[in-house]
Order: sequence, then C-alpha cells, then structure tokens
Amino acid sequence: MRLTHTREFQLLKNVVKRVVPGAHAWHGPVDDGDVVAAVDPVPMEWPADVRKPLVGLVQDRDDYPYWTKYRRFLEANDIPWRVYDVHRSDWLAQAARLDCVVWRPMSFPSELEECRRKVFILERELGALCSPSFDEAMLYEDKLLQHELLARHGFPVIPAFISHSREEALESVRSSSYPAVWKVAVGSGSWGVELVQDARRAERLVRRVFSFHGRRTYWPYVAQKDYVFIQRYEPNAGWDLRVISIGDLMLGYYRDVPAGEFRASGMGTVRRGAPPEEAMRLALRVREALDLPSLAVDMLADPADGRLSIIETSSFIMVRTPMQLQVDGVPGVFVHEDDDTFRFVPLIVWQQELVLREVLRRGWIDAGRGR
Repeated sequence: MRLTHTREFQLLKNVVKRVVPGAHAWHGPVDDGDVVAAVDPVPMEWPADVRKPLVGLVQDRDDYPYWTKYRRFLEANDIPWRVYDVHRSDWLAQAARLDCVVWRPMSFPSELEECRRKVFILERELGALCSPSFDEAMLYEDKLLQHELLARHGFPVIPAFISHSREEALESVRSSSYPAVWKVAVGSGSWGVELVQDARRAERLVRRVFSFHGRRTYWPYVAQKDYVFIQRYEPNAGWDLRVISIGDLMLGYYRDVPAGEFRASGMGTVRRGAPPEEAMRLALRVREALDLPSLAVDMLADPADGRLSIIETSSFIMVRTPMQLQVDGVPGVFVHEDDDTFRFVPLIVWQQELVLREVLRRGWIDAGRGR
C-alpha cells in the first residue's frame, strides 16, 4: 500500500501505460444496487404543498458509486428522477427539463474542471439546484483554496506556505524547518503528498515547479506548475481523524498511521470508534461557516496536548460501507442536540442518502422552491 502511494510508482505506472498497447480507459458506471438494498432507505418527510423536483442523476464512475445510493433514496421517497448524461454535447439541452442535478464528480482534474464549469451555468443560467453546488465544486479537491479559506475563518489549520512566486518560494524553503510536507493541489488518499527532508531537496522541487514544463505529478496529463503548497510537518498521535458533518448528524472514524509512515489517508488502516466531542464540534463549525449541507473534515491531534489541527476537507469521500461510525461495535450516528451535546443513535445507513436528504431540505424545501 505504501509503495503504490509513492510518486515514483505512479510515474512508472504512467510510463507503462504509454508503452503497453491498450486504451487504459477508466471503467463505466458500477451498479451495486444489490449491496445498497441490504440496508433500509432513508425516509424524508415532504410538505404536501411543495412540488417534488425532477432530479437529473449523473452516474459517477467510482468503484464505490454514489449514484446507486442516490437512486435508491429518490425511488424510496417517490421523488421523480432520470439518468442525466452530463458529459454529452447536449448536456445543456437535457438540463432544461430538470429542477435538480445530482453529480458525484470524480477527483480527476479533467472532471473537476468540467464540473465547475457546468455547475456554474446550471446554477446561474438555469436556476437548477445542484449537488455539488458551485461553491462545493470549487472547494472539492483544491487544497490551496481550502487552506486559505479555513485560515481566513480562523480555524486551526496546519500551518502552510502557499505561493505562486518563484523568488518568494526559493527564499522560504531555504529558511524553513524540515521535514516538511509537500502537496499538489488535487489529490485524494495521500496521492501527491511527499515528505521533503531538507532545504536542498525543497529548492530543487521549487525550481522544477517554476520551470517551463513544471513538475510531473501522478496525473499523467497535469504538471504542478507555478505554485507551491508546503505544510509544516506535525507530530501525530499515531492516527488522524475524519469527522463527517451532515446537517445535525455526525459520522466519523480514525485512520491509523502505519509504522515508518507519516500518512494515514489511503493506507487502508481505518479504525471505527466515537470521535471526540471537540472534533465533532469543530467539524460542525467548519461546515456551518462554509454554509454547506455536508462536509468531511480531516484532523490531526497533537500527541502532547490533544490539540486538533485541520489537514483538509472534502465533500466526497470513498464510502465502502453503510457503517461509517461505530461505537463499541454498534453502527450509528451522533445527533447534535440544541444544548450542544451529542446523542448516539444506532443506525445502519448509506451516508449518501443522508446527504441528498439534506441537500433537498435546504436547497428545495427551505429555499421555498416548488411552491
């Protein structure tokens, strides 16, 4: 697992794909409806005087798809829907008949660019309710934007240096402390995350990034060009923590850091357990400050004093199981009460259904649409 997450491994794999015959295209949509059906659907109360929207459902290409969970939620709650192929040339004509578009964009630079462009038009020109919204699409998988926005709001982000200036970047890396964590803007599961051990190495990376061609990334068609994002290396308590805030519901789990590794994300070391209340409150405050229906917040805890620092956020994560949160082996969710306490409720549920319910509640019912 650790070997496959190195930049060198990915560059070699890209070279092999160029040399060995074959298209190496990403697979089409996966339909895991039989897996989804094993869990009860999420119900949604709908006001009698509010028309239900016609939902255009984009079939994502994730190995653990979102669209099948969305589909089941829509069917279980009698919300009209149709498959919407947003990638076709007639995507805009198709959208003219839709009230809402639901799309789990893949974390590929090419699809993120497409999503941001098209959601902008869908929201601004057609007035469609979109999930993700344009704001969510901009934040998703943009580590620079996330860091700068969270820091602007005063949240405890891990200190980082971000610059698009070659001269400033060179000056900074020569005087920084090491090791330091080097990141590319787009990358999930610890892809594009490296540990830089000294100033000499950092200076070489900066010069390459600001060269004419930029520096190769694990994306074979995208270079890191004219920007640096270097996070301070923070000690950890042997794990990081992901807390997912969906309305007043909270999910979450730990990810243990393997021996000899500094990353936990993508290492396959998930451990289920109740997140600290402080972490749930922080994730809730971040989501509310950004005014989003749902958000996953990744954090580190200082081993000395337990102080939490935010690594990054995400609107979409890999969801392998309907049991994202477990307390003493019992799956469920935490409910944030009015008195700022958290109540555990046993429940097995697909996270995507909770999110879509929150999107429709906020963006359609509470927003006064369909009346």
